[in-house]
Amino acid sequence: MVTPARLSRALAWPSSAALRTQGVSRSLHMSRVVRAAPAPTSAEQTAQYPSEGFNSSLWKYALLALVGGIVAVRVRPAKKEGEEKKPYLTELIESLYVPVEKVQEENRKHLDWSMKKAESQLLFQDAQKPPAHRFKFPAALDQYPQRSIPIGSQLDASDIQPNKERV
Repeated sequence: MVTPARLSRALAWPSSAALRTQGVSRSLHMSRVVRAAPAPTSAEQTAQYPSEGFNSSLWKYALLALVGGIVAVRVRPAKKEGEEKKPYLTELIESLYVPVEKVQEENRKHLDWSMKKAESQLLFQDAQKPPAHRFKFPAALDQYPQRSIPIGSQLDASDIQPNKERV
């Protein structure tokens, strides 16, 4: 006799033979076949969506930008009689243009700064540690007796330790 749990599992998981007869194949990497079934829907829709129109803030800002652009074109400074009239975009580009003299001055300052920096870098790059005085026979430091040396004839070498890395 088949238990109710096994029976419900058998109904929920159809066999591969039953699926093949319906034209559905089961892949090896899938644990169960998912059929395209519509999602359950309720009878009534309760979601409320805001109405869309031309009252959104985007249109307000676009209208303000348009009015601001028109006012800017109308209010721009009047030209003198001797100057030729140029389009607004050309005047805008010319107002943002930096004079050649100013660019050359900035380039000269940058070149001076770069040369000073290069000179200081060469100074530090060529710097070397002072040469170390290397003893030919470092064992000679321990050879002489520490006492009975006349004053001024030899240095006190009792606390000198030879550097093993430099020997």
